[in-house]
This record gives sequence, C-alpha cells and structure tokens, in this order.
Amino acid sequence: MIQMIFSDIDGTLINDQLVVTEKTRQSLLRAHKQRCLIVPVSARMPKAIQPILDGFLPTFPIISYNGALIQDEQGRKLFSHGMKKEDVLSICHQVANTSGVVWNVYSGDSWYSQTRQNSWVLREEEVVGLQSYQAELTEIEQLFEIHKLLLMGDSEAITELEKSLTKSYPHLSIAKSFPYYLEIMAAGIQKGQAVSRLADHYGIDLVDTIAFGDNFNDLDMLLAVGQGFVMENGPEAVRQRVGQTTASHNHDGIALVINQYFTDK
Repeated sequence: MIQMIFSDIDGTLINDQLVVTEKTRQSLLRAHKQRCLIVPVSARMPKAIQPILDGFLPTFPIISYNGALIQDEQGRKLFSHGMKKEDVLSICHQVANTSGVVWNVYSGDSWYSQTRQNSWVLREEEVVGLQSYQAELTEIEQLFEIHKLLLMGDSEAITELEKSLTKSYPHLSIAKSFPYYLEIMAAGIQKGQAVSRLADHYGIDLVDTIAFGDNFNDLDMLLAVGQGFVMENGPEAVRQRVGQTTASHNHDGIALVINQYFTDK
C-alpha cells in the first residue's frame, strides 16, 4: 500500500502555466484523505513551495533546497544542512566581478539577491510569486545558516562558472538547473537521501512510496523509492534510466498514476 507520494515541482507537479491541474489536485487530495502523505520535493525555498499545495491540501511535509532543509507538516525543522559561509562569500565576491551574472543567497524562508534591478531576478520573482531582498555581502555575513547559492546569468557565463567553480570547490554540490541557473549547495545534498530521511522519520518503508520527477536532479529520488515515474517531458536519458514514464506535466501525468493506486471509497 502506498503511504507516501513524493513529487518534484517545476516541470512535474505544476504545468507550463505554473499551476497544479484540477485532475492532479483531486487525485492528490484523494490519496491524502486515505492517509497517504504528499511531499513536495524541490530546489525551491519553503515559502515558494507552500502556496502551490496550500489551496487543496491541509497539511504536508516539505523537502526544500533539494534536501538541505526538511520540515514536517507543522513546519518543524527535521533536518538542515547549510553551506560554509566562507565558501558562499568567496563565490559571491567572484560573481560580483563577473559581467552578466548575479548571486542569490537562500537561508530558510529568506531570499537575498545581489540586485533586484536584474531581468533574471525579476523573472524568478514572477515565477515563484515572491520578492527577494536586495542585500550587501556584509548582511550575508550575518546569516546564521545558508542553504543555497543560486547564480543567474546568460548561459555561456553560467557554463564557464560551472567549470571554474567545480574545479575550485570540489567539496560543494554544483549543478545547472537551467542553462541560465547554477545551483550550489553543501556536498551530499540529494533528493534521494532526503526522501529516505523523511520516510524513516515517519516509519515508512521506501517500498511503500512513489515519486515523480522530470530531470537529472530527480534521478536518485526516483531510483530510491518503491516506484519512480518520469514525466513524458523529461530527458530521454532519465526516462530510460528509471524505466517508468507517465504523461507530461501538462497532461495530468501524476493523476494518471495516482488514480491507479487510489480510488474513491
């Protein structure tokens, strides 16, 4: 019996209009009513995850920053693993001198940007429905914990930064989430490890869990659970590796699978 459903958000749970379709909402709510935990798993900050499910689910745990922060249904912190502040400041100083790239620092529910007068930052604010706080590096120095560093810029500059930073900071997790986004977190932060931690917290065997994702950063999660499903819009390499595919995020792929496990009682 399925006791937990994990889902990536962008390109998976929400469609191109950035909403959860009505069919998917109904299927998740049906599973929730039958005592199944619904868990969003994302590189987003908690505050950018909450509103997506708030409209139709009363409570749900959250895995944010790809697993660097895990919270239960009441928002209590179950696990938190931040980056070394000196690494963050060093990279931010480097980026400040790189043309066309800006840094963004995330700490818990707070988002600090190098500048709000930037098209990439403004675009991200529109996508997540939140406003960043324009900050100086002296303010970043005062933060208690930093969960993620996100660099935004044109694809060529981001590719070059990925190469140089991977070489200079081999102890960090550095990966592009889009051609123009470079996400940096503490080493060992993976969605697969996070879903395992949360299932263990609730005393649920991973065999009794399913997960949905659409990209390479979902791969370890999709392979860790009992049944992993790749959205049709995901890369061919990910679909082949996992072996199970459902319809795209625009065509109720999640609902199609959940409806096989949960029917109206």
